[in-house]
Parts: sequence; structure tokens; C-alpha cells
Amino acid sequence: MEKEKMKNKKQNRILELFKPYVPEAVTSRILEGKGSLPSERSEATIIFIDISGFTKLADQMDPEKATEIINNIFSPIVGIVDKYGGSINKFLGDGLMAIFGTPFSHEDDPERAARASLEIMKYIEENGKIKIDSKVRRLKAKIGINTGLCIFGEIGSASRKEFTVIGDTVNLASRLQANSVAGKILIGKK
Repeated sequence: MEKEKMKNKKQNRILELFKPYVPEAVTSRILEGKGSLPSERSEATIIFIDISGFTKLADQMDPEKATEIINNIFSPIVGIVDKYGGSINKFLGDGLMAIFGTPFSHEDDPERAARASLEIMKYIEENGKIKIDSKVRRLKAKIGINTGLCIFGEIGSASRKEFTVIGDTVNLASRLQANSVAGKILIGKK
């Protein structure tokens, strides 16, 4: 009985340590004993965000300062995405990908994603000033949003996997962000 308690305590501790790295839906299912999430095809709204110009500025900073600044920018963005019912799927250097609609959906996910994006733009506009070598630099975001069918599931190899979305919808959201300009949001047709 005592060994079982220790084993459960250790497993829960491991899951708690991994929570920041894995979508909440995944850790919840594992804690409930249901295993991982099944692969599915569903409609989702994907947001790609890039902090425009940050990479160039980061090259002029100590690594510790660069990661501190980008983490301080990302923390409120994560809160905004959560507030609107989305989830951060991955951080991509000085950018990120967020998902609205899978594994949890709302009938207004596209609107939620758009509102979150507007709030993120406002946050960056108001708080995106950093000081480097006594010069103040203003950061801006570039955002791409697209809605459509995606495949959500475990992607990777037997030794390293992640839960993510794939498909044309995701690719187009990424391209919209790449073709946007600093301070602007590009949205797909749907």
C-alpha cells in the first residue's frame, strides 16, 4: 500500500513537471487514466505570431537578457490566448503557434482567435519597448490567422512526440503571418 502511494506520488510529480510542456488536455487525460488524446480531424483556428525584429535585437544581447525579454513578452500573450479559450501549441523562437477549436471547441472559435489577436497586438503596442545600449527599440507583432480542417494528434517518433495540428489550414496561417507586416494581422478567407 505504501509503495503504491509513493508510486502515485512520483507519477503525479512527473506529470506536474511536464504540464508546462504539454497541452493541458493531454495531462488531464493522463491524470484521469484515459491515456493520450486520439487523433482527430476537426475545424480549428490557427494563429501564428512573430515578434518582428526581435531576433536581430537578440543578437546584440546577452543570451540571458534575450530569453528574459522574450519570456516577459510571451507570458501575457499566453494569458490572453488562455483567456479566449485557445491553447499555445508551440513556441517558435521569437514566435508562437496557438490553436482555437481543438482539443476543446467553442462555436465562436474564429471570433475568439481574432479577439485574442487584437488584444495581443494592443499589448505589444503598449508594452513592446526594450532598451538596448541606451536606445529604446519598439517591438511589433506580425500575426496570421486561418480557420479550416486540421488533423490533431501525436506527431513524431517513438522516442519524441508532440501533440500538434497539421494540414493546409496550418500552413496557410503560417504563410499569412510570414507575409504580414509588423503591427498587422492577416486573416484567411473562411
